[in-house]
Amino acid sequence: MAQVIDATWRVMPRVQFLGTGNAFSPHGRMHALVLIDGNILVDAPPTLLPQLRRVGVSSHEIDHLLFTHWHADHMFGFPFFILERKVVSNAGTPLNVYLRPKGKEILSNLSNVGFPGSLNEVLNDDINWLEDESGELQNSEWSYERFRVVHTPETDPHGYMLTHKSGFKLLHCGDSGPCEEIENRASEADVILIEMGVPDFVESPNHHNPRQVNALSERHPDATILVTHNFADAIGHEGGFQSPELNEGIIQLEDGDEFILETGGVQGDSISRISITPVGGKDVDVDPKGDFDANTTVTIFNPAVDSDPETGIDS
Repeated sequence: MAQVIDATWRVMPRVQFLGTGNAFSPHGRMHALVLIDGNILVDAPPTLLPQLRRVGVSSHEIDHLLFTHWHADHMFGFPFFILERKVVSNAGTPLNVYLRPKGKEILSNLSNVGFPGSLNEVLNDDINWLEDESGELQNSEWSYERFRVVHTPETDPHGYMLTHKSGFKLLHCGDSGPCEEIENRASEADVILIEMGVPDFVESPNHHNPRQVNALSERHPDATILVTHNFADAIGHEGGFQSPELNEGIIQLEDGDEFILETGGVQGDSISRISITPVGGKDVDVDPKGDFDANTTVTIFNPAVDSDPETGIDS
């Protein structure tokens, strides 16, 4: 069960994993999808709308959408998403879309194939297309840096270093095999979100397998590693690949997992550790890299099976 946080602590970032599967959606997993603070999305998989509805978030509440690359399991939900914003949720503010050059053309073509003539106004007037490689996510607590990773070259693959104003750093590696760009940033990150798209018997330069995830944890023992884009079935499901054995401290995320970074203590104190409690698992202590302004705890829990860490009330 998840740790119940002292009510006197101040809640900071909340990261929800609405999907944790690879392109084939293994049993019990939807396509990988991250929601940050209820208004920031990384990627737009085909099942984006039902994934948002599972956690009670409307499309009009999303302010920022960051794309990692142009594979279908990361982008095909975009036309449905902007159509829903137009005709159902009546979004009143523009959507900020962060992407590489040519990304606007790719998403516009996809939208026009899916809903010819219906989305031109949205594409032209209701979206801010932002191609900067780094910057602030306006009206949020986050900034980003985009970096190249190793995946199918035609998809223009990238990851993101996401930095909270507290100094907390989340390294979202996108879809990638081992590469220098991830290595260069892993030592700076408090949490590394890494994909594990293939089993060990598959040799692919474009994905991490379990052996390579273990090797990453051995090279960066002070970082907390969370596994997503998983090739294996979710816990309690059968019919496909079973979850591999990974090094102690590596957390294989499940759909619906969340982590909440919380701070407590005296303003100006340096953080002593980050404690992560996975669903049904053991505490993982991490030496933080950033200069936080208070003692900090990260809790991972799943609302479907755990109590709300803010209230202690079962879902």
